[in-house]
Amino acid sequence: MANENMHNITEIPEDFNSELEEKILKANADKTLVKWNKLLPELMQSDIIIVGIFPNGQTAQEGGGQANLLIMQHEGRNIIPFFTSPARMSVLPQEQLKQLNMIKMRAGDFFYSIKGMSTILNPSSDYTRVFSGFDTKVLALEFKQSLSENTNN
Repeated sequence: MANENMHNITEIPEDFNSELEEKILKANADKTLVKWNKLLPELMQSDIIIVGIFPNGQTAQEGGGQANLLIMQHEGRNIIPFFTSPARMSVLPQEQLKQLNMIKMRAGDFFYSIKGMSTILNPSSDYTRVFSGFDTKVLALEFKQSLSENTNN
């Protein structure tokens, strides 16, 4: 699916990723991480929301130039937040959201585009998970490999 530029949070349906979020809650409750390991391929194929300033309202992949993604501080380091739904974006100040664009894109494409930076899913919520730079590199490569294998079959 192509990335979709969204200027307004109300353009996203209320039930966006509701099934995925239920699985995230269950995976977070599983101390063995087995459920997270099973959930990761689905997450990489799912559409997520990223926030930033995108030239001409487009991502760099779409020819819009350099994107400036929102960066937060988490445990003393820079980290890029991403979200599964508008409800999880409530941690962001409303004034800040008015100045930013939102892009809906596949999580695997997002991980591939951030080139090994750390990221956090749904910060300050029960639906959160931190991905280290190493995690994002590995998951991005697995996602791209899975895409190419599915295309060649």
